[in-house]
Amino acid sequence: MTDDWRSYPFHLVPGDESLQFPAAEGEHPDQESDTWFIAGQLDAPDTGRSFAFLTIFNKNRPGGSVVADFYTMALFDLDTGEYGTYTDYDMPPASIQPGAEPKLAAATGYLDLVYRSDAGAVSWTTCRDEAGELLPYTYRVSLVGTDQAGQSMELDLSVTPTRAPTPLGASTYNGKIACFGQDDTYSYFQTGMVMTGRLRWGARSERVRGTAGHVDRQWFPKYAGGGTGEPPRTRSHEWRTINFDNGVDMSIWRQFHRADGNALQRFTGITTSHPNSAKPPECAEDFEVTVDSYVRWPDSIRPLIRPPTSARYLPDGHRITCAALGLDIVGEPLVPAPAHGLPIEYMEGPYRYRGSLAGQPVSAFAFNERSLALYRDWELVDVLATELPDVADELRPLVSSGRRAEAAELLTKLRPGQQALAATIIDDLVTALSES
Repeated sequence: MTDDWRSYPFHLVPGDESLQFPAAEGEHPDQESDTWFIAGQLDAPDTGRSFAFLTIFNKNRPGGSVVADFYTMALFDLDTGEYGTYTDYDMPPASIQPGAEPKLAAATGYLDLVYRSDAGAVSWTTCRDEAGELLPYTYRVSLVGTDQAGQSMELDLSVTPTRAPTPLGASTYNGKIACFGQDDTYSYFQTGMVMTGRLRWGARSERVRGTAGHVDRQWFPKYAGGGTGEPPRTRSHEWRTINFDNGVDMSIWRQFHRADGNALQRFTGITTSHPNSAKPPECAEDFEVTVDSYVRWPDSIRPLIRPPTSARYLPDGHRITCAALGLDIVGEPLVPAPAHGLPIEYMEGPYRYRGSLAGQPVSAFAFNERSLALYRDWELVDVLATELPDVADELRPLVSSGRRAEAAELLTKLRPGQQALAATIIDDLVTALSES
């Protein structure tokens, strides 16, 4: 076994065979859920335009045998704020019909994925040299999809991370974390991307290249969509991967228990990756996220599992502070309301951060993923607080004490003359109060 991560085999965490490469990149047949994720920013040198992309290959075997997979692709136009998203499912009842073959084929022992979507075959594979040997962490990514407007999307990339894989939680957790209620979940990420290729989207065709992005992996002992016996929306999360202009990268996780007042759950923490390989990754668990705006889930994107109500709000603009890292940054979306058609509410898109890190000014490109969809009356009071804080302060004791009719009456009186967003939140909150 070698200590040089650029060669296979490589042990990311000594003594833990689950994080031996290249096997960690491949399928884990003994795990019910396996997720492969890659995202990044892409610049078009011929036109000066800027894009971003993400893709998810998700293998699920609830109970060990039922096929419940999906593939997602999205493109983002960072100049116009437009985005396109596509998800293809391989789910029951179609996936359990006699003779049905899984759309996803995944190799064990190394990364080689092929998914037969309705828009065409897609793949993410490890490249090989002339002798047929694997080229470590060197990938070919070929994606296709059809966006909400019916336009075709294609992305062909050569991808090479230039930084070693980082175990989530650094040496504190060594990549073995609690995630969605499962203590034995494994996760790592890899940054320092070199990406080149071609993007096609409708009538556009652009040569693209980029360096800001990441690969992310998780695998779960049980089905991540409810294999622990909990309803699928019992646990929610926020996950940000941030690429700072000083070379530092961060993965920031927060998890919430929806049946326990959205209480924070393990693993919640920041994991850092540094450009200087001599500086090991760090884990910081004492940090704050302050949300200053929310965005309403767009009606045009429908989750696979029927939502509890039509009005759901997800965190949007926010501030992150961490004294241990000297971190104080503010994040704003580059694309508004980037919702995707996953089994439950899932919003992810590119962000820009500005602020300070270790006492120095920084800016960053990032992806912000969240599934914390707020719809209950007391949650919508928090949403309203970002627009009308004094009104929210007046509402909280009414709602917490069960005086919902009084709360609705107060809101109805305040509704005339409000700005559009505040008025919409008020309408949604009045509806939630009447249904509680």
